[in-house]
Amino acid sequence: MIDLEGKVAIVTGASSGIGRASAKLFARVGAKVVVAARRKAELESLVREIVDQRGEALALAGDASDEAFAKELVERAEQSYGRLDIAFNNAGTLGEKGPTTGISLDGWNEALKVNLTSAFLAAKHQIPAMLKQGKGSIIFTSTFVGYTVGFPGAAAYAASKSGLIGLTQVLAAEYGPQNIRVNAILPGAVETAMYKAANEQLCCWLSWIAAATQHYRGA
Repeated sequence: MIDLEGKVAIVTGASSGIGRASAKLFARVGAKVVVAARRKAELESLVREIVDQRGEALALAGDASDEAFAKELVERAEQSYGRLDIAFNNAGTLGEKGPTTGISLDGWNEALKVNLTSAFLAAKHQIPAMLKQGKGSIIFTSTFVGYTVGFPGAAAYAASKSGLIGLTQVLAAEYGPQNIRVNAILPGAVETAMYKAANEQLCCWLSWIAAATQHYRGA
């Protein structure tokens, strides 16, 4: 069993799915957890669950792609628990979906902001806090979509999450020598609300491609 007794962790995207389950696991194995997401009520219920299981946690609601919020998260961890050891930067979005040529610039930029810029801002403020104690671990949630396989209708999602892999590699090269581990996980299918939405959209697009291909072959 992993032992995180005495460690302090930040978890973003913690209101549901992978983030929520991870925050509960961190707390169960001894970490003090700062949970973050946009939905305040869900965060508060998560903190209650953790406290009921004799864990320690506090919640901060906000936008992970806002630099002031990214900085405040680190400050809250240090002020409340004295340090920062682990950051699971899990906040993300599917973004605008559809044929690449039909995606709006606003939709494209929103996916980049939530999936990639938020990760950059998180690391920018988390790494200095970890360097104070000479070590730390940063984890990002990326995806195999756009990395090992291309899904139709998911250009903004795939591009932003693939960019996250590049960011991970650079940060690992820069700060690995200073005992800051930086990794990205690429989950497969996990039954979350985001996965269900993506799966429904994928089925629609696969049907559309099949129909279009059949039409083309018959032309």
